[in-house]
Formats: sequence, C-alpha cells, structure tokens
Amino acid sequence: MSFLLNQKLQQNAKMFLPLKNEIPNLPMCYRFELTPNTGVPNDDGIYSSGIFALWEVAKEFGQACVVAPESQKSAVGHCITISKPLFINNIKRSNGFEGHAVSGSPADCVKVGIKRVLNKKPDLILSGINLGSNLGNNIIYSGTVAGALEGSMQHISSIAFSVDSFEPKSFETSKYVIRETIKFLLKQNIPKQISLNVNIPDCTLDQLKGLKITLQGGEYFEDDFNSYKDPKGNSYFWIKGEMVDNDDNFDSDSFVIKNNYASITPISFKMSDNRIFQKLKNTIE
Repeated sequence: MSFLLNQKLQQNAKMFLPLKNEIPNLPMCYRFELTPNTGVPNDDGIYSSGIFALWEVAKEFGQACVVAPESQKSAVGHCITISKPLFINNIKRSNGFEGHAVSGSPADCVKVGIKRVLNKKPDLILSGINLGSNLGNNIIYSGTVAGALEGSMQHISSIAFSVDSFEPKSFETSKYVIRETIKFLLKQNIPKQISLNVNIPDCTLDQLKGLKITLQGGEYFEDDFNSYKDPKGNSYFWIKGEMVDNDDNFDSDSFVIKNNYASITPISFKMSDNRIFQKLKNTIE
C-alpha cells in the first residue's frame, strides 16, 4: 500500500490547485517500517564513500538508519527548507546498504528523519564522514557539523565526523576513530545539547598517535572571487581562496590534526558568549 502511494507521489510532485487554495503540495514520500536506534546523515550526499564507511561502523552498535541528502550539500551550514516541499526516496547500494535520500539539507535530514522516517527519536546521530576537515571557524559553514548540532537541538547525543582529505587513502583509520569515539560517548555523561565534532587525520592506522579532546581553533578561509562575464555581459563570480591557520595552541583542533591525532571538540548550538555577558549586562543595568 505505502509503495503504491509512494509511486503516485513521485509521479505527481506538483498539484495544480485553484487560486487561494491553502492546501499545500504533497510534500514527500516515505516508508514507515524502520525503527533503528542510530541515525546517519552527512553533507556529501547519500552516495558518498564517507557515509558508506560510517554506516559500516554504525551498524556494529545497533540498527542504523541512513537519512542523507540526495546530492552534494557541502557548505550549506544549518539551513533548512521552508519554501518548497521535501521529497524522500529509498535507495539501495552494495552490501545491504539501504537509505533514505532527502531533497534537502543535512539539518532537514535530521528533522524529517525523526518525524517521518523513524517516527521517534534515535538514541544516537552520527553525521559524516565528511571528505575534508571541519576545523576552526569553518565549522559554521559545515552541513556535516550542522547535522550533529540539529541532533543536539533535538536532545539526541550527536557526533560529526570529518577526515582531513578530499581523497582519503582509506577509511581504516576513520573507522577506528569512529568506534573509539562512540565508545567514549557511551561511557561519558555528556549533556545531549553538546555535540562532538571529530576530525581525523588522513594517515594509516599505525601512524595515528591517538585521540585528543580539543578546542575549536582559529583556522579560517581567506576568500576571494574570480570574476567572469556571461554571453550577455552580466558579471558573475566564483569563490576561491586558501585556508589560513596561525593557531599554535596545543589544544586546538587543527594543531592536533597536523600532528596525527584525531581531534574531538565539544561544541554547542548555543551561541551566547558567557564570558562577557555579565560585563555588558552591568553596563546597561
């Protein structure tokens, strides 16, 4: 029954309704039978090699449900879709991999995964493995990190994983770090509104020196733009730039990655700066 409905929804993405009709377009297709305890989003898309490697580890700890963007969504940050409907399609890959491809962002995947795929909160959300590190100031742009932060906003223990390469040599080291981080999280009494942002060096397992708890460092992207003209003479721009990291703090995320340690950084979606809150409060009151 649900399969037939899904087919019809896919064939009728648009409904032509009378003017001023308040009934929304049918927004999504989904199935109901899965009730796993681990959610797996990312921002490289459901066909990424990184999410496949994460799924392989996640299912060692319980049932794993993959809900991820249908295509590349890097650098979308914590955006959510509010101006158009979301669609969810079931996909299959090799070795028994099954997942739900969402036409939205990583944060969308967490939201709709809880409300319409699982119909309940999972015990743990794992986001990644992102191809390329998410360090320093750049985590604000990361869809992978946003997936974990959205989980924390839903009061679910959440971890984001990134490997420090766009073309990692293998995922052996990443899988080891993921296992150790999950074990660490399960042993610690970490508040659920805190996410762990984990970055993994692109090295062999025997080169990995260990895992370290770190602070968000100061790495940032020094950006610029290439300028072009289209055939009609209109200007358009492509962003370019380079990564800058002058942070030599031994506890910073980027410093430990450079020294072949995996970095585990506790982060929060709460952005108030408590260090100067009282000072500023007193200047007004």
